[in-house]
Amino acid sequence: MRKRHNQWISNYACILALLCIFIIGSLTLMNVGVHVYKNIVENNAQNFRLRTSLSYVASKIRQYDEAGKIYVADENGTETLCLKEELDSGSYTTMIYCYDGKLMELFHEDGLEYKLADGFDVLSLDDFKVQLEKNRVKLVAVDGEQADSMTISLRSEK
Repeated sequence: MRKRHNQWISNYACILALLCIFIIGSLTLMNVGVHVYKNIVENNAQNFRLRTSLSYVASKIRQYDEAGKIYVADENGTETLCLKEELDSGSYTTMIYCYDGKLMELFHEDGLEYKLADGFDVLSLDDFKVQLEKNRVKLVAVDGEQADSMTISLRSEK
């Protein structure tokens, strides 16, 4: 009788041990899955910001693609893409730049005072660089450790 009782206890202990191993393995696998999913979501958000910023600026450049209307300027140490336009009421410039961790756009009338902080936020971005060479504009967007670039050929000539 005692032998049967000991076998029942050892069988019960083995079943309990297997159940504990299964539960611990399941929790570990769920934890790993959560971290992988979190990394995927963060990378997708970062890629979205990079692609969206480049597409946004590219569409702005295509809107202003006329001879002499696109240039790069240095505003208080901040590299800005300037897009000039003439309207009935005067001459205006749209400036696109990275300021305080955000891609910003500032539309202002030429000759009026402005601050870079006056622009509106387009989206969060760590850095944004613009290079203008002949009839090409190279855009580089940096967010965290990732960077993406785009080169746009201008149809107009200077």
